[in-house]
Amino acid sequence: MKTSIASESHIINNKEYTILGVSTSPGSFGICNTTIQRDREIKETFFIGHEALINVIQKSVNDKFSNKIICQISSMERCGDFSRRVALSCTDYFENNKNIQAALQPILDYLKNGLYVVYENEMIPTDGGGNFFWPSYMMSHEFGGSSTFSSVCKLDYDVPPAFLVPTEGIITYGEKALNTAIEKVKTDEEAVGICFHLTGMFCALLSNHHEATAALMLNKKIRCLVIEPIRYILSSNDFAHEKTSEESENEKYLYTCCAKIPLSKVSQPLLETFFITRTCESGKYTDSVIYNSEKTSHIKSKKSLPKDITDKCDKLPDCEMLQSAAMIDFLSDEEINALLQGETMLNDNYIINKNYYTSITIALSYLQYKNFSKFLEFAVDILKNEELAAVHQYVATRLQPIMNEKISNLFHELLESESPVYGPIKTLAEKYIKRYKAYIEIPPEKPRPEAVPIKRNLENEINALEMAKRIQSSKN
Repeated sequence: MKTSIASESHIINNKEYTILGVSTSPGSFGICNTTIQRDREIKETFFIGHEALINVIQKSVNDKFSNKIICQISSMERCGDFSRRVALSCTDYFENNKNIQAALQPILDYLKNGLYVVYENEMIPTDGGGNFFWPSYMMSHEFGGSSTFSSVCKLDYDVPPAFLVPTEGIITYGEKALNTAIEKVKTDEEAVGICFHLTGMFCALLSNHHEATAALMLNKKIRCLVIEPIRYILSSNDFAHEKTSEESENEKYLYTCCAKIPLSKVSQPLLETFFITRTCESGKYTDSVIYNSEKTSHIKSKKSLPKDITDKCDKLPDCEMLQSAAMIDFLSDEEINALLQGETMLNDNYIINKNYYTSITIALSYLQYKNFSKFLEFAVDILKNEELAAVHQYVATRLQPIMNEKISNLFHELLESESPVYGPIKTLAEKYIKRYKAYIEIPPEKPRPEAVPIKRNLENEINALEMAKRIQSSKN
């Protein structure tokens, strides 16, 4: 039976979203529950056919705000012609200007039954913590920003997924392919691709891994078409913010990372698809995916990426910056000054949060993303204020990776201070100063050895010349 697909578009907060209902599909790719020990963890696996590609593990069973462990266990090369299908869809959408359903048809025919929202989003080629995305997922570890719901701004703010998880193994990386991608991206405004939402702020990149790498090297944007499963339904009462005139009491929403879609705006057939499929995990490939998800990764590679690629990632925003920027529209000088005085409220309203420590962490992340010069000024002012000692350790730690003369001067000043308040951060200050010194020092050029004049022995030269003449005359 041919896969049945229904679609409709909605404009929410000036952004277009296409909702797709997929039914009667063979369910050859998507994400499914592969949990074995249900009392200890929840494991979901992104799969294509029988191949389990990426595991997402939630260690805290009842805490949807806790970060998750993400690990790549297999790669797209083992998935038949799926790479070709995704490449075709990518070309049809970004180059041939086909609509979303028509462009994605080659892969939608195999997408697991369910309700999905599809939209464009700018992506960042890191793991949300400054490490380049391609080799970051070969080891199991917890990624910031990977929780089901944002651990910083909870349910009230929409935080679009922004970070990439590879589906190709690092073994496929090659300098020749990268150079080809660089030439291609040079002629375009940006790199493009298609990705599938996994959890929180993370998506599996299904195509164009080398183009994403090229975009990073050329300082260009990466724009992806995101396919996100819709799996949650929430009430307006679940959100802490005050209801607007457009929101009725107890309104129900289809909840995604990128948008809250009122049920009243979604057609009845699509809602039926959502309620029928959202709890159903059984499928043609489920048993083999569960089995394969338990295997250890076989994509290990000794390949290393050029240093200029990994160095660029330090300058890209991390998950805390993006989450903080999602919940703060603007932070005024008056609000910043109030925070510097140790206040959490201004004009009877919370500036950010009733908890001062939380307010400072969010304010710093927001300013670092939006206004770097103000971020530096704010961080320095906090550390200079002895009354704000409760947040000194956090601020000093936050400044460690940033090489800046102003920060170095500040840490020198704090080391010379006799105030006991700065005792706990003096070790951090010493480490920073040592790193900064190495950062700015230019190795002196080795002096060239002086030329040693050659002493000529004229007597030997004359004797040799006479001997040569004698030899020549004897031959004649």
